[in-house]
Amino acid sequence: MSISSSRLRLRPLAIAVCSLASGFDHACAADSVGSDVANLPAIEIRSKRSHYDPRPASVHTATRTDADVRDIPQTVNSIRVDDVASYGGQTLADALSGVPGISNTSDTRFDSFRIRGFAGAGDVFLDGVRDDAQYVRSLGNIERVEVLKGPAAVLYGRGSGGGVINRISKQPGHDVQSSVRAVAGSYGRIGAAADVNQVLSAEWAMRINAGRDHAGSFRNGVDSTRQYLAPSIKWDNQRTSWLLQLEQGEFERVPDRGMPAGRRANGAYFLPPAPRSTTYGALGRDFIKDTSTYVRSTFEHKLDAQWKIRNVLSQLNLDSRFDNTFAGNLTGIGNSGVTRSRWQQDLQHRNWQGNLELEGRLDAGGVQHQLLFGAEYSNENRYPRLWRANASTVSMMAPDNRPDNGAAPALNTDSIHRARGHALYAQDQISLSPQWQLLAGLRWDHFEADSLSLLNNGRARRTTTALNPRLGVVWSPLAAHSFYASYSKNFIPPGGADTISLSTASAGSNVNALDPQFSRQLEAGVKSEWFDKKISTTLAVFQLDLYNRRTQVSSSPDLFVLTGLERNRGVELGINGQLATDWFIRSGFSVQKARIVEAKSCAACGVNVQGKRSAGVSSANGSLFISYAPAQGFFAETGVIHEGSRYVDIANQLDLPAYTRWDAKAGYRFPQVELTLAVTNLTNRSYYATSTGLSQIMPGTPRSALLSAAYRF
Repeated sequence: MSISSSRLRLRPLAIAVCSLASGFDHACAADSVGSDVANLPAIEIRSKRSHYDPRPASVHTATRTDADVRDIPQTVNSIRVDDVASYGGQTLADALSGVPGISNTSDTRFDSFRIRGFAGAGDVFLDGVRDDAQYVRSLGNIERVEVLKGPAAVLYGRGSGGGVINRISKQPGHDVQSSVRAVAGSYGRIGAAADVNQVLSAEWAMRINAGRDHAGSFRNGVDSTRQYLAPSIKWDNQRTSWLLQLEQGEFERVPDRGMPAGRRANGAYFLPPAPRSTTYGALGRDFIKDTSTYVRSTFEHKLDAQWKIRNVLSQLNLDSRFDNTFAGNLTGIGNSGVTRSRWQQDLQHRNWQGNLELEGRLDAGGVQHQLLFGAEYSNENRYPRLWRANASTVSMMAPDNRPDNGAAPALNTDSIHRARGHALYAQDQISLSPQWQLLAGLRWDHFEADSLSLLNNGRARRTTTALNPRLGVVWSPLAAHSFYASYSKNFIPPGGADTISLSTASAGSNVNALDPQFSRQLEAGVKSEWFDKKISTTLAVFQLDLYNRRTQVSSSPDLFVLTGLERNRGVELGINGQLATDWFIRSGFSVQKARIVEAKSCAACGVNVQGKRSAGVSSANGSLFISYAPAQGFFAETGVIHEGSRYVDIANQLDLPAYTRWDAKAGYRFPQVELTLAVTNLTNRSYYATSTGLSQIMPGTPRSALLSAAYRF
């Protein structure tokens, strides 16, 4: 239901309450009551927002505390997974589609994104715990996804600086509704899921999420099967709580790395000429299987009314295996053949992380402080084994997808990568007055990377320490408008980029000896509420720099220098909330200019990339959805997702055209049953969704439909 906020001056009610409480004693005589009540402050009664309002009541990622979005001097996006799942979305890429400033650079093996222009494959978290393993994540046990834009090292440590993506998991509770859901859709999609919450007593509750889904594809020979099981149990006596969560996931699919671009006689590349269903793998042999297990323990204890301690222990185990044949270089000009490579992988990834935090409030001289002190320990271990062989050359237009009888793949990589991290951090959210708030934070990191090649016995070690600050100010001269400005910084240590690894290939390379790369952001904006707080807007401008950027010296591929600078400047606008009774809007749009400002010539691509646009970064993107969502009865939603043009490669030899995609859904809500029909790409627009190189360009899915039925109890 939808109920607007209201302000009530309660003098008559106060008199009545006083009369009842005193039994009409003379102490509540009219004169006495009148004088006392005259000094009472105004009472604001704010009702709960509609379940279908896209705005979160609070966000946690930006400060590691529950905070109002208006009090955070950076841009934060919050995405409800229910909205994504209603269209058939299952992956993190689906959840982030249309989020301003985020471009998808994922491939068939793992999630990868550009956040405000910078790679973010290693900046993914689950309930605030780093989750930088290489796999495709599921949304089955996720409540919402929060994105903090800009450097976040003060709370989360190393990262690219574009931002952090934090998945918030589902938890048991006393007010959680259970449900079962079944889906069927285009390309043979069929699946079922159950989310069952059970209150065991006044202090105990448990929840089990489970699901299985199978889907085909418009791509030749490609299909996938996903399943997950996530039980959790929570004990809470209002002073002490303990949450134990387990999540087991398995995702098996036919790998699909997309299509190669064509090339003209003058060397210029053009978009893939083959039909969009064309694949280049070895069907019947190729596969990828990710098996992940996540265990988390969260203990919290209130020391008193103002202070509490929190301890989080987490372990991630990932096993990823694949046999993958895919297209490589063109053999000639035009629509000729393409070479292929065959790779096999056996990857094991083991992460441990522990956080101990002290959070509390302090009033010092009329100035209120919300303090957070934390210590973090992490232990990451990655064991990749890769085998490689050349596969047969095939036609670009009509490739032979049968497995060939070539030489067996030979061992190419057999390594052990380890990383240890220690960190101390402190944060203070300061309320100087009702109009002024400050946010200040500082973090010290100690990061050790150690890589060993079992093939050549090459070994590399590196230790990095760094201090990273964060400072922001929020000024609210009017009750409905908050102006803010912030500065934040990040670092990328050697061996700690998207995945932990140091180079063991060449003893003559200086890449491991380089200092960290750094990023910094300046952001300013205004966050406002309109029409009696029914609509919230955020308008932000930012400049984000990656400096000390590593660049190869073209005359010596083993030599790197830290003279590069990559910069992104942009403007972002978000409008979300309730337009009218049962009508809602969720939207956001970003315009950005990401460029390589300073760089040496690129040894790999043979050109000078200075002045080039950053690869994979959209110049403008966003989304706009309007929904009619009553508590019961007919409901509907329609909206657009726009993605601007993006260059495929760092040399800017080919760009993917901009596109706008229409999606829509409609359904009916009964008291306990909800039926939904959703259609993505309503106009059947031909477009390219993502790319990871000139030979790996992925076309977007044609029009597809999904019918779902949910029963809530």
